[in-house]
Amino acid sequence: MRPERAQKKSPRRTSSPSPSLAATQEALLSMITGRPGGTRFGAGDLVVGDERASAEHRVGVYAYMYRLRMAEALESQFPRLAKLLGPDDFANLSAAYVHDEPSRHPSLRYLGQRLPGWMAAGGATSPIHVGLAQLEWARTDVFDLADESTLTLGALRSWPLERFGEFPLRLIAAHRLLTVPASTARLWDSLGADVVAPPQGAPISTLVGGDSETLLVWRDQTMVYHRPIDVEEGAALRRAAGGTQFGGLCEMLLGAGDSESQSRGDERAVQLAYTWMSTWLADGVLGALPN
Repeated sequence: MRPERAQKKSPRRTSSPSPSLAATQEALLSMITGRPGGTRFGAGDLVVGDERASAEHRVGVYAYMYRLRMAEALESQFPRLAKLLGPDDFANLSAAYVHDEPSRHPSLRYLGQRLPGWMAAGGATSPIHVGLAQLEWARTDVFDLADESTLTLGALRSWPLERFGEFPLRLIAAHRLLTVPASTARLWDSLGADVVAPPQGAPISTLVGGDSETLLVWRDQTMVYHRPIDVEEGAALRRAAGGTQFGGLCEMLLGAGDSESQSRGDERAVQLAYTWMSTWLADGVLGALPN
């Protein structure tokens, strides 16, 4: 009898374990957004390719669309900055920003929140670009804040005249006070919808001058506005933002004025405080009286 030959055992094929759902999500997020993480897996481990498109190509399509969507969202929040920089430079700025400061909220409404600070910290853009970004974000930010009732002329007139110094003043939440490079508001105006942006590489020094300016940004119903304010009105608005009384504004003017304003005394302080209050009332920036 022939001795039986020992059968050779074929080596057992070992397959790499399939990634968990969490690992798959982490890896795809990393591939699409360019953020760190998920480097243990390649596109072929997570996506099926075929003769029409490889796994890498399919992931690349999503990565391209992600960058495009982020740039579109930022352009909707900073349209004048995008116009000033031009398509290529704004696209590069958007890509670098989103890489460093990816969206941390399910809504893209907050995507541009950190852009002005990121620009200032990076130093790659001029201060006037940063100021323009600050103004555009403030306008975007106040647009969809909660609605509030505002002070009416009737409520103002019904307040007892002998107690007018106690009249309460507070600002609505949908406002911002900004300190930005001088002529930022003028630059914003110059980049309006019907105005052609400065040529690429052209200096913008003709649009700016001085050191800084303070802007009040607020929403009145469905419209957002901004205007430059002087140092005194800025201090008064900051005081009103925390809640104050009409008499408090007068005291602030008497205590902080120069020798000339102090010589005018109470009359000047009351007149200026009343002018401010009338302007704020017309602007719709004062909150309604408490119940």
